[in-house]
Amino acid sequence: MFKPKKKLGQCFLIDKNFVNKAVEAANLTKDDVVLEIGLGKGILTEELAKNAKKVYIIEIDKNLEPYANRLKEKYNNIEIIWGDAVKVDLSNLDFNKVVANLPYQISSPITFKLLKKGFDLAVLMYQYEFAKRMVAKEGTKDYGRLSVAVQSRADVEIIAKVPPNAFSPKPKVFSAIVKIKPNKNKYHIENEDFFDNFLRAIFQHRNKSVRRALIDSSKELNYSKNEMKKILEEFSKEHENLMNEKVFKLSVGEIVKLSNELYKFLKR
Repeated sequence: MFKPKKKLGQCFLIDKNFVNKAVEAANLTKDDVVLEIGLGKGILTEELAKNAKKVYIIEIDKNLEPYANRLKEKYNNIEIIWGDAVKVDLSNLDFNKVVANLPYQISSPITFKLLKKGFDLAVLMYQYEFAKRMVAKEGTKDYGRLSVAVQSRADVEIIAKVPPNAFSPKPKVFSAIVKIKPNKNKYHIENEDFFDNFLRAIFQHRNKSVRRALIDSSKELNYSKNEMKKILEEFSKEHENLMNEKVFKLSVGEIVKLSNELYKFLKR
């Protein structure tokens, strides 16, 4: 009998109601090619295979092969990729939707890897606390680097809160089904790497002013504190209100704007 591995974060979804909720939210048609991360025992995979044109599944644990073989006997539109989803090259996979019960320890890296690759729609299971941070608005306690990094690239909403007893083994925390739809035209980010470094810098000091946070974390942008002070003396003249505001009070749009303006200023 298969025993889930704690180190791989294996908590298999067993409640069909939440499987159906996820599949409904993905709005699948026979034109859709779906990526699933984590096979589990195939309860979600089966519903995806019934409703989509093709399903790719990335699974790290070869011990789940009997479940994979059983599904492949039943459906001819399933392709299993054995490997670590964080390391697998996604560029050769032609999926347009993602539906998955993610292993929680890879939530952050896999989310940004997927956003970088691009897709039409994703319906993903996260820890509830993580999901709350993804959807948080400015001025709230959950608002942080993750909120801005995700919302600047996608529209996100929590579809359902999922109790521990929907899984086997039961996790210690609640989970959430989250719908993610990339919003490529909503915000223009001048330079993705600079933007991510900018977010890291300011949100290390979310309760300070943006100006103070950038000075205190100047190393994230490869400047000394003194260099950053001099840069911001000039830069702040045109952006005084935003630079003096506390980091966690700035909206996603305001943060994107500041990052873009600072990037262009430094390139002069």
